[in-house]
Amino acid sequence: MILLHGFGQRFDLSVPLYLYLFAACGVVFLSFVLVVIFAGTEGDEAIRYPRRRIGWLTRLAQTPWPRAIGGVIGVLSLVAVFVAGLFGSPNSFYNPAEYIVWIFFWAVTVILTGLVGNLWYLLNPWAAIYDVMARVLPLQPVRTLPERLGIWPAVVAYFAFACLELTSGLASRPVIVALAAAAYTFITLAGMVLFGRDAWLQRCEAFSVLLGIVARFGPIERDRDGVYLRPWGAGLLEPSPSGWDRIAFVILMLSSLAFDGILSTPAWQDFTVALEPLWLPLGVFGFFFVRTLGFLLLSLTFFLVFVAFMEAVIYLGQEKADVRRTMTAFALTLVPIALVYNAAHNYSYVLVQSQYVVPLLNDPLQKGWHLWPAAATFTPSFALAQASTVWYAQIVLIVVGHIVAVILSHLRANSVFKGAQRALLSQYPMLLLMVVYTFTSLWILAQPITREA
Repeated sequence: MILLHGFGQRFDLSVPLYLYLFAACGVVFLSFVLVVIFAGTEGDEAIRYPRRRIGWLTRLAQTPWPRAIGGVIGVLSLVAVFVAGLFGSPNSFYNPAEYIVWIFFWAVTVILTGLVGNLWYLLNPWAAIYDVMARVLPLQPVRTLPERLGIWPAVVAYFAFACLELTSGLASRPVIVALAAAAYTFITLAGMVLFGRDAWLQRCEAFSVLLGIVARFGPIERDRDGVYLRPWGAGLLEPSPSGWDRIAFVILMLSSLAFDGILSTPAWQDFTVALEPLWLPLGVFGFFFVRTLGFLLLSLTFFLVFVAFMEAVIYLGQEKADVRRTMTAFALTLVPIALVYNAAHNYSYVLVQSQYVVPLLNDPLQKGWHLWPAAATFTPSFALAQASTVWYAQIVLIVVGHIVAVILSHLRANSVFKGAQRALLSQYPMLLLMVVYTFTSLWILAQPITREA
């Protein structure tokens, strides 16, 4: 993929890596102590949060313009992926489709949704196309999605997308990306026509489910009464549907990001080389099989570890709680970890490699056009891409994200378990899990960009 997360230099650490890792874990532990001291509210009060109505945004949201403008942007972006992918350069570095999908959609949209709110509600191109179709055609759902399906279709779709990016070896081929987008467009539109727009988007369309979860972290909240400003992360404490499908989706968010990072480590490269006698004779399928198996095993490990820690949480909380509901609620407190890891992992991807799309505006299909000659002379800036800058930014992001997760988890425990003592005891396993996540995340991120002096 487009020089994905690549660095031409490494940062020589002034102290051993393990000191950075233990210091970061120490900060997360200290945050737990401070939360215990200052966050003592119990019951439903523990998860209540202040919010303030934003008048001008409420008035704007009541007009058709945000949806119309967002829909146009989304549809034009989708069309650009089709056209550039099918008729542009086969070299991913010179094809806008790769930038639109892997940078501006997969990285930037997720990050901005976490920072702001549910932008996908405005940008979703398939919802926009359906809404236009519904104006001229009498579209009515002909079937009902079985309740037992939950959001498992979205889990499967998300896993398939992650495999396209991480395990197929085809993510850097613009034609494949365009064809995958076309197939997904057909499936999504057909699903909305057959089962209803909202039912399909809320339960089967992977990106609506994903960004709906991510948006719960954002500070912008909308309901029937208007648009409100709330603290970051507070929306993750709001009541939500529960089930193993939703737990699996959150865990898949974490494992896919972790596996993306693992692929850049020397340990994975050595592992792949060691298995060459097994997969090399199978050619492309062997490459896909090894990576997909690794991804599956990592996802299963993440899931089993989370369930094991949650069993300890419920046991120490001494509460006869609904297991699935409780686990789902605590799974949402891990979302900040996924968000900051996504931002840290894609730091250089977003800030540096995204700039290479500007020269392509002059000749997007590499046909010798001169649509915007000024763009052709644009030189990307590497001011924020020094290995040392990236490393320290990653440390800050990872630590802050885990601190937020610790706070949310403790507040959730105060609302679920009766008594401050039980809530505190229940959080020791979660604290250990957060520390392990912090250590592991930073170790993975450090491998491609740091070395010990």
